[in-house]
Order: sequence, then C-alpha cells, then structure tokens
Amino acid sequence: MQAYIIQRLILLPLTIVAVSILVFVFMRIIPGDAAAVRCGASGVADQTCIEGLRRELGLDICDKSTNFGGDVVCTAEQYWKWFSEIFQGDFGQEIVPPKPIADEIWWRLGNTLQLGMLSIAFSLVIGIPVGILSAIRAGKVSDYIARFFAILALSIPNFWIGTLIVALPAFFWQQRWVPDWTGWADPGTHLRILVIAALVLGVSSAGYLARIARSSMLEVMRSDYVRTARAKGLRELIIIGRHTFRPSMITLFTIAGLQFGGILAGSAIIETLFNIPGLGWWIVNNVGDRDFQVIQATALIFATWFMIVRILVDVGYAFIDPRIRY
Repeated sequence: MQAYIIQRLILLPLTIVAVSILVFVFMRIIPGDAAAVRCGASGVADQTCIEGLRRELGLDICDKSTNFGGDVVCTAEQYWKWFSEIFQGDFGQEIVPPKPIADEIWWRLGNTLQLGMLSIAFSLVIGIPVGILSAIRAGKVSDYIARFFAILALSIPNFWIGTLIVALPAFFWQQRWVPDWTGWADPGTHLRILVIAALVLGVSSAGYLARIARSSMLEVMRSDYVRTARAKGLRELIIIGRHTFRPSMITLFTIAGLQFGGILAGSAIIETLFNIPGLGWWIVNNVGDRDFQVIQATALIFATWFMIVRILVDVGYAFIDPRIRY
C-alpha cells in the first residue's frame, strides 16, 4: 500500500506537467492577442501599450516571421517562463481588472469548494437512501416511483432548473430573486444562495447515485451469503446494513469521489446563474476576454484537484474493504 501511494505521488507532478503543457499549447492555438484585449479594455489600445503588455506576458518571445521549428522553440520558452513563475507562486496578472491571479484563486476556490461540498452532501443524502429503498422494494410501486424520479433527475439539465429558479420570480413578480454575493458578511443571504445552488447542482448527481446504489444493492442481495443470513433468521435491517450496503460502498465511493473531483469544473454554469464568484464563474467571464493566464491557472487547478481526489479515492478503497491490496 505504501509503495502504491509513493508511486502515485511521484506520478502526480509528472501528470501535472503534462496537463500544463496541453493547456498551454491549446491556449496558444486560439486566435487573438491578450495584450490587445487588455489595452482595448483600458481604452488605450495604442502600440506602446500592446508592446509593453506583450513583453510582460512573454508574448514577444515569438517572432511571427520564424519557421515552424522556430515557433516550437519560442513556444517552449514561453511555457518555461510561465511554468517557472508558477513555482514561485506567481500565476500572472488578470487582464480586466489587473489583479494578481494568485490572490484571486484562493478566495474563489473557497467559494467553489463550499458549493461543491454542499452539493455532494445533498446528492449523497438524497441519492443513496432513494437507491436503497428502490432496491429493497424492487418491483413494487415505490421502486417505480424512485426509478422515475432518478431518471427525471438525470434527464433534466441542472442549468435548466437553475435558469427556471432564477427567471420565474423575475417574470411573474418582477422581483430579482438572486441577490448580490456578500459572502459571510450576510450569513442568511449567503446560505440561501448556497443551499439553493447546491441543490440544483446536486440533483442530477443524486439521480445517478440512486441508480448506482439500486443496481449495486440488487447485485449483492442476490449473493449466497445474503440468502444464508436470511435463512439464519437475521433481521432485515441488519442484513441491509451489514451484509448488503457495506459491500456496495465501493461502487458508491468511486462514483461520489469522481463527482467530487469534477465538481470544480462542473459548477461553472451554476455559479454564473446564481452569481457566485467561484473559479467556474471566473473562468467563464474571462474566456471572452481571452485572458489565457487565468484560463491556464484555473485549468491547472481543476486538473490538480481531480488527480488528488482520485488518489484519495484509491487509498480509501483499502479502508472500506481490507481485502483490496495494491
């Protein structure tokens, strides 16, 4: 087990480097000039401003008249300049308004994690009990009702539900339902926005978890040792809790872990709808400005977060089921 963890931790920085290269190259393929965008937004789109910002962003390294080999070399130099600055804690400057990206990342990451953890909690609290009930009552009316709502939750996009929640009060009562984000300065408003947004974000995850929990429970309930437990006269509650649910936790733990790993990137639309200034909201607002430094930094944070959560999920298997060895 220790050898496996060490191996994964060694591979982690190598994977981060590979992801950073891909993100950097893709951002360079996109047409446009970030320096021209920033100078245009500031109202001084003259050549002096553009050239100064190109030097600051490292865009002046490449000479457009060079051949393909020269482009590869200068792109590598740009990447090395950017990546070496990241190791010093310098993610660069946001284009509009000009702020240090590192300062923006951490407080926005906190908002996204609050939304993500609450949405995962809702999906677990709703999805797993519904799936267990559906498996226990398989073939009965309650099973069909639970399966119907699980499929409905999977079929309706969460951004559509969020749009209805935001738009309907404004349409019928001419009232702006989503207030400005105040953070914990106004706990009541903060929790109201966070809870509703987390419910919207977690509803489709709850539907997926319900279906997975049902199929896993049904598979375990057909096992010989479950039949033996029933033949011994054990109470149904003990059979469900000890002999069926615990073996099903591996699958549920995997799905919940993957959902939690992808929650940073998956929350972008919901954050935008509910005016939550998280990383997803930030990257959506900066795509139009072609602020590649913000996009690169957030993409790197998303990828690193997902890989760390994936390692923790793999390690968690051994604690859930001691028979698992790496």
